[in-house]
Amino acid sequence: MNYARTIALLALCATISACNSPDTTLANGGVTLKDDIVTLHAEGAPDAQIDANGTLQIDGKAVSVSPSQHGLLMLYFQQVMDVHQTGLAMGKAGAGMGMKSLKDAIDGKSKADKDKDLDAGGEQLQALGKKMCLDQANVKDVQDQLATQLPAFKPFAKIVTKSHADCEKD
Repeated sequence: MNYARTIALLALCATISACNSPDTTLANGGVTLKDDIVTLHAEGAPDAQIDANGTLQIDGKAVSVSPSQHGLLMLYFQQVMDVHQTGLAMGKAGAGMGMKSLKDAIDGKSKADKDKDLDAGGEQLQALGKKMCLDQANVKDVQDQLATQLPAFKPFAKIVTKSHADCEKD
């Protein structure tokens, strides 16, 4: 059996499946991203949707917004996309660590060399974890601005709660 080919095939499958992941969920399902539409789910309120163009719909009806509100909606969408992209990067890094570990085992690498590889992967995942926290805090920042500037957005003001201060503590 050609182990190098098997490992390459497994790595390719992991990468393709990570790239084709269409969904991102944050804030316990309060925010979802699917098919380039961000959907907000708040208790006691109809769902809201924001697309990449900054169009806001609540309960399927378009909401009229000012140019500055429109810009914030576009920024909100982009911040959720940043969370999605960081999540994909974390998945790829984890899959890469798994593939590297498998290859190291097949190649008979020493425990010290295996540990060194795992430490490097762990550092990468830790950096991405911090970036994920900051990405979510950025969503909260824009969410807070929208809640103060756009009355229709107020029901969605408490969905994301992770702040930059929380990321510093973690």
